[in-house]
Amino acid sequence: MSDNNYELTRDEYTEYIYNEICFGEPANVQTPEDVTEGISRAIELDARPVFLEGLSARLTQLGIECSPDDTEIMLSEVKKRYKSVLGKTCPRTVKEWCRGTTPGITNFQNHYDLCFALEMDYKQTAVFFQKHYLAMPFNIKNSTDAVFLYCMYHKKPYSSVNELLEKSKKFMFQEKAHTSTSQIANMIFNIDDDEKFLQYLSEHCYSNEQQFQLARSIIRKEIEIVRKRLVKYEYERILSPERLGSLTIEALLGIKYQGSDKKIRNSKLPKRFTKSLPNDVTLGKIINGDVALYDLLRKTLMLLKFYNFYYEADNCDKYTIGGNLMDFYEETNNVLASCGFAQIYLCHPFDCLLMYCANSYDPIDTLYCVMQNG
Repeated sequence: MSDNNYELTRDEYTEYIYNEICFGEPANVQTPEDVTEGISRAIELDARPVFLEGLSARLTQLGIECSPDDTEIMLSEVKKRYKSVLGKTCPRTVKEWCRGTTPGITNFQNHYDLCFALEMDYKQTAVFFQKHYLAMPFNIKNSTDAVFLYCMYHKKPYSSVNELLEKSKKFMFQEKAHTSTSQIANMIFNIDDDEKFLQYLSEHCYSNEQQFQLARSIIRKEIEIVRKRLVKYEYERILSPERLGSLTIEALLGIKYQGSDKKIRNSKLPKRFTKSLPNDVTLGKIINGDVALYDLLRKTLMLLKFYNFYYEADNCDKYTIGGNLMDFYEETNNVLASCGFAQIYLCHPFDCLLMYCANSYDPIDTLYCVMQNG
């Protein structure tokens, strides 16, 4: 699906983080300073105004010279662009983003509207989502995302966005539809007629439970691998499904479920790391096909891949550590891409800290120490 490929380029700072995390001296879990260093780096990333960095860079490209500190200049220009490009008033939420509030990862119409106002094409929008919203772009089993992808790809005016969004509100979820995300994307790329697009969209509207089916399937398989190991280790006891759920979370995060939510709430780790970490309740929801948000699914998938990969790996020396890390990096990225998820981005605090743990002599134990000491 070549039309849907886009490169997540690294700027100078991202390249520095990538080299430090992936190719720096391996962390030693026996050295408290090493664990502290990884946590500190993630906290530093969490504090960076990544949205304002992206907004200022884009406005500079459009001829408005500004830096992330020039919030009033950026706000003024964004308000003008909402009027001139979108034909409407800039909403309060977006104004607050321009003043420094971190964008949320729900109600993505505001996110897409801003990209549209900044005259981004669909590839630029996809990159902006991953690097500056730290969110997944174009979940096209959602009608809003599908409309924006269609309009951006075919260079439709914003009036078309409004019209298509309004008409698609009436569409019912198609419970028996099981078309893959890649097939839907290809159809969107190949249809350049609003009525035909609406007809196709009406036949491919999905509820949350119907979305991310491949990711859910992979997560279930990875959970089974973990649980087989747990059953083998706990062979003297009969484990109930509930107990297996708790032990699975303990295996992934190194913290017992009882009290773990309180531990996470009181954690000093970055919010972008701790938010949406799985627990045995949310793990059960994923397994049972209940509502599960993207951030939870992505983090759960990455943690499972991390645990199962490094359970088998032997990080005996720095050269083996580096080779294993790149294998894990590539394997995980391939899985994330196949699910339509954002690939590993080292400026995301969660991704950064997980890869920091991978670059160690005992990655699983290093992650446990991070969770317990953060």
